[in-house]
Amino acid sequence: MSINTIRIVRIVKPVLVLTFTASAILVMARSPRAIEIRKQFNTNRDCCDLSLTEALRLTWQEAIGAGPTYPSEIGQDKWLLVKMFPGVRDGYFVDVGSGHGTIGSNTKTAEELGWRGICVDPFPTQMEGRTCKMEKEVVGSTAGRRVTFYTHSGLGGVGDTLGKWKEEAMKAPAVELTTITLGEILERNQAPAFIHFMSIDIEGAELDALKGIALDKYRFGALAIEHNEEEPKRTDIINYLKQYGYARVHTYRQDDFFAPAGR
Repeated sequence: MSINTIRIVRIVKPVLVLTFTASAILVMARSPRAIEIRKQFNTNRDCCDLSLTEALRLTWQEAIGAGPTYPSEIGQDKWLLVKMFPGVRDGYFVDVGSGHGTIGSNTKTAEELGWRGICVDPFPTQMEGRTCKMEKEVVGSTAGRRVTFYTHSGLGGVGDTLGKWKEEAMKAPAVELTTITLGEILERNQAPAFIHFMSIDIEGAELDALKGIALDKYRFGALAIEHNEEEPKRTDIINYLKQYGYARVHTYRQDDFFAPAGR
């Protein structure tokens, strides 16, 4: 083999390898699996206000099956554990309207990572294996008020405050219950003054629940509150929390997300 031929081979070989590699990457990028991963990456960015690096890391972990799973409906648990409190293993939560203990849970993964907390729901389901303190109560701005509660699975709530899904919820049987405030629940469970996360999803009664807490006594590091695009409830919640030093830092689908202003 001549010297010129050797030189040509040395030049062409890397080009061929590079071309083959690029072609393989292009084929893989168009595969169903790659398309699924890209969609998940975009969802992680949108749902949870993640940085590029945070979203890449999370999406890669999900793709290879590493790290925790996140069962929440729209990524509330990802926002909490990846964006707001990454690496925290001793947090405290309050999950109001906790519903199903596994499917759609905003706090199951936090609990599995070592967090403690309180779950509040008058009709919880599938709570086996959960370690949160279960409070089977209906909450309101004041205690001792008799209310009609519709027991619809997933959409149940107090008749007076049901919003977007009221017609569907009212197809379920109704029961009479007596309200308690979240403040009372926190006190009897000796909740800490600083609570890392509170989720409120109680079909229209979210503002009433907030008004039942002494927000000058308890501070929250992060809040996910359902609004279902209902006005003026949504704006009232934003303004109410603003009075106590909280700002809306993110919004996605039916939830607004809050944190102490200036965090």
